[in-house]
Amino acid sequence: MSIAPADAMLKSSLIAAALSMALMPLPAGADWLFSPNLGTTFGADTHGRGHTTLGAAIGWVDEEAFAWELDVNFAPDFFEGEHDTFTFNGDSHVGTAMVNGLIGLFSPDSGFGAVQPYVTAGIGMMQMRAVTDAGLDDGLFESLVHEFGWNAGAGLMVFPSTRVGVRGDVRYLRSFQNQDPSWTRGIDVDVAPGNFDFWRAGVGVTFRWGTE
Repeated sequence: MSIAPADAMLKSSLIAAALSMALMPLPAGADWLFSPNLGTTFGADTHGRGHTTLGAAIGWVDEEAFAWELDVNFAPDFFEGEHDTFTFNGDSHVGTAMVNGLIGLFSPDSGFGAVQPYVTAGIGMMQMRAVTDAGLDDGLFESLVHEFGWNAGAGLMVFPSTRVGVRGDVRYLRSFQNQDPSWTRGIDVDVAPGNFDFWRAGVGVTFRWGTE
């Protein structure tokens, strides 16, 4: 199967989303936020096997504690491990790129300016890749799937200083499409059957700078 067009589509979507946010006019007094993060997956289609995630988010927050944010995350070896009927030992990953809205639960002048809980939700793209030839009579199994998806969650930002803080959140991610397992080419390796979903918990550092 040819995977170049699919990769190009994901890269184009990421570039378009990043440019849209970069060119978006910011309200007076808005702050930029940049948050690299480290986390883990759990629940749902992880089948009890958590895997490390790497990612970053960039966005801006206004004076009313509302923000737009582009969140990009990558989970290597997502499908690795024992499943119900087989053990997957190949190469795999799940990547996500989501444009989210964040709503702070307290306004900056409420007395909670340095401690900011928030809720978040958004939509974007999910990429699921799996490649293996271990234990398969039909030879190499390879699949690369792109789907539109959504995510929702809640978290907390704490700013002990004006420009640098820490951040943690938990999110639920799910694809919109209900895929026919036939995309596995008839092989009994349903690494992402139906509506693919999982949970993600992450922590990181947040850098904030203002537009004045």
